[in-house]
Amino acid sequence: QGTLWGRNATAGSLNIITRKPVNHFEAAGELLLGDYSRMTAQGMYNFPIIDETLPARAAFIVNRRDGYQKNVVPGQPDLGDADEAAGRIHVLYTPGERLRMLGTVDFYHAGGAGTGNVLIGNGPVSYLANGRAAPYRAETNTAGRVNNKIWGLTGEITYSLDALDIVSLTSYRNDDQEVTSDIDATAVGTQTVYYYNKNNTFSQELRLASSGSGPLKYILGAFYIKETNDDNLFQYTNLARSAGVVLQRPERFAESWAVFGQADYNLTDTLTIFAGLRYSEDRKGNPVGLTRPLGTTINTFRPDSGSWDKTTWRVGADWEITPDNMIYGSVSTGYKAGGFTSNRNFGPETLTAYEVGSKNYFFDRRLLANLAAFYYDYKDLQVVSVQPDENGVIRALTTNAGVSTVWGIEFEGRARITDALSLDASVGYLDATFDRYVGAIDALYGTVHDLSGNTLPRAPRWNGNVGVAYSIPLSSGEITARASTRYQSKVYFTEFNDRPIRVGGVTINPYGQASQKSYTATDLSLRYSDHNDWYVEAFVDNLEDEAVLVAVSTDSARNFFGSFGAPRTFGIKAGVKLR
Repeated sequence: QGTLWGRNATAGSLNIITRKPVNHFEAAGELLLGDYSRMTAQGMYNFPIIDETLPARAAFIVNRRDGYQKNVVPGQPDLGDADEAAGRIHVLYTPGERLRMLGTVDFYHAGGAGTGNVLIGNGPVSYLANGRAAPYRAETNTAGRVNNKIWGLTGEITYSLDALDIVSLTSYRNDDQEVTSDIDATAVGTQTVYYYNKNNTFSQELRLASSGSGPLKYILGAFYIKETNDDNLFQYTNLARSAGVVLQRPERFAESWAVFGQADYNLTDTLTIFAGLRYSEDRKGNPVGLTRPLGTTINTFRPDSGSWDKTTWRVGADWEITPDNMIYGSVSTGYKAGGFTSNRNFGPETLTAYEVGSKNYFFDRRLLANLAAFYYDYKDLQVVSVQPDENGVIRALTTNAGVSTVWGIEFEGRARITDALSLDASVGYLDATFDRYVGAIDALYGTVHDLSGNTLPRAPRWNGNVGVAYSIPLSSGEITARASTRYQSKVYFTEFNDRPIRVGGVTINPYGQASQKSYTATDLSLRYSDHNDWYVEAFVDNLEDEAVLVAVSTDSARNFFGSFGAPRTFGIKAGVKLR
């Protein structure tokens, strides 16, 4: 985060930069057909409205797929399906050399039955191990339903002076989520959740950025964001939906503003140093609401509010040893605002991050080799755990976990062995540990633990990928066969890892099943590419048909629920580019 990359991004940000309109015709499309009745269609169309002044670019994607979790209950839908559609339109107006105006509208809709949980165990008993459960078998007596709609408007105006760009970025986003799910994952249970949230977000950023040719480059800016939520959760305890608990927060909000700046200075043609500073203030509130059992008039809601501020910074240097080799290093700080969940406030999370690395090409750019090492020092790390709140509602509650350190080494390489044969590989080693985490409450049995030394959730020690591609040139095009395998070591989904606990004088290990063992998954493809910009490809993903746990949750009855990634899938796709 440090200076430039925004609010609450303690571990950095992933910046997705879409293609902008150009002043000539372009078009592309792709159609994919696969098992589980999968159909994915996507495309783009770029066209000039007024030559050299007003081009537009439109893109879309539609994704449909039957559920890969077979529901054994008659009349209930299969889960793990897909029913998605998204689109985006950019319009770029450049009336002169100095002014540039970009307008964007985008939308996304997700429907279907949604992803279902599988009841994988109760307490220390694993239903997967004893055959009572299967990763892709659903048992629900309440039909799942998803109806999520997101749309947004963005306007970016850039005015260029002789050595300075003035940029205004204005955005409005609307996010409506509506989800019904059977949370007990059984054909005889009566637990159902209905959730809907209406979210509106407005943001404004102003920047001054140097554009001259001197050794000093700088950017100065100010940022503001206001988010409002109408948050509603109904947890039913009978199929008639007449008993349970309701939580409503119709005026929940979050507001933040910041000022920031960063300067880069070229000491030489190859050595650049940089430094930046950011000041942030955050305010959150929950002024009114309702928390009560259904059928009663008792409201136990209490208002929530909080405010936090922090100054963060970043310093570092880049050294371009040759045009194909560079090393870099930086020290930066990050800040994530505090908040509240179910009347329980938690404090901000802070981070100091150290990173060094090298990016390289060798042998006339036939070999790419990048290496990075990092060390993250967290204070008051925010940890999310699923447990009952004071009203007995199972919720994801956030607490501060004291001091944690994360360090690792990452390597990325790509080699063109011959004109036909190429290899690529990546490997990462990660050590993510709670250095101090005392007073952690075990939600299953209410015991209290010192989890210092445990591994952070979702932090595999090793992960990597290796791929090989072989191309055969033809007179009309090229055939390419590719195989890639990814590996991930064991990962825990709770901060308790597989630590044994004592209950009633007996030592048990219930959290051991809330983990995914190490696995590999292989993808294969065979593609024909025509010289005239069309292609056709057959593929298979997850060749091993590995059922990979991607999330685990618990409830007050000590049940464990698991959500699994897709099984082995296959299909064929074809695409074309027009210019």
